[in-house]
Amino acid sequence: MFADACEKAMRYTRPVIVSTRCVDGSTQSGCGAFIVLNRDGWIITAGHLFSQFIRFQQDKKKMEEIDRIVAEEGNHPNLEKDPKWITHHSFWWGWDRVNFVEGFVDGDTDIAVGRLEGFRPEMISEYPVFKDPDTIRPGTSLCRIGFPFIDSTTDFNESNGTFCIRKGVLPMAFFPNDGIHTRNIYSGKSNVGNYDKLYIETSTPGMKGQSGGPIFDKNGYIAGMQVRTAHMPLGFSPTAVNEKGERVVENQFLNVGIGLHVKSILQILDDKHISYDCERDDQGFKIVS
Repeated sequence: MFADACEKAMRYTRPVIVSTRCVDGSTQSGCGAFIVLNRDGWIITAGHLFSQFIRFQQDKKKMEEIDRIVAEEGNHPNLEKDPKWITHHSFWWGWDRVNFVEGFVDGDTDIAVGRLEGFRPEMISEYPVFKDPDTIRPGTSLCRIGFPFIDSTTDFNESNGTFCIRKGVLPMAFFPNDGIHTRNIYSGKSNVGNYDKLYIETSTPGMKGQSGGPIFDKNGYIAGMQVRTAHMPLGFSPTAVNEKGERVVENQFLNVGIGLHVKSILQILDDKHISYDCERDDQGFKIVS
């Protein structure tokens, strides 16, 4: 059912790798997805992918203040840098020498919008079409794609302070999983921009590596953007024997996917005057600028 739709989505969905290094020299990397909206290189992704970058900015200020005090007054035994403060941070946006600029990050709705500097239109062979928000109904079959089950390890070069993607990581394989639209979830208005915090729930969970990727119907029209997975208690508590031979109670949960609804996405894009293609019942597509 989703073969053609997945083929379309794979053309405009790209991986983003987030890498960090801490004071103690430890490094960490993770992967998400983003959607390229138009020929100008505007993209959307999950806002929580920027959480480490925000922490990096906060940690950087703390370390600069400590360095300033030490430089002016000498060493202070109580002024030590936390080993887990982030000293270096990096995004890799699907291609080398491409950077995220003109960014807007809203952690409240969990979306990031920005333009890729260094992007060229020929990098994407097909751009997305958003589904008409008024036509999305519970029970509709949906699919999502992203880049889960991938080791996105990067190595940090101490000599020049940069990250390098480890050999064998690229290219990343897409992973689709389908389900149905179960419910809409409304959480009020956002703190910034007064946008609707409207989410689409799916009967299957999103995986790590799919955050920021599209949730789309059989025609390939985007109904939402994956942001998180919720765990719904089923009220069943069977017992089982663990590896130590002890009988334990196992609470049962249903994992469901949560995506930012297309209605909220388009509110934000309209407010930022970013162009996109949208489904229309009568004559194909309309372009909003």
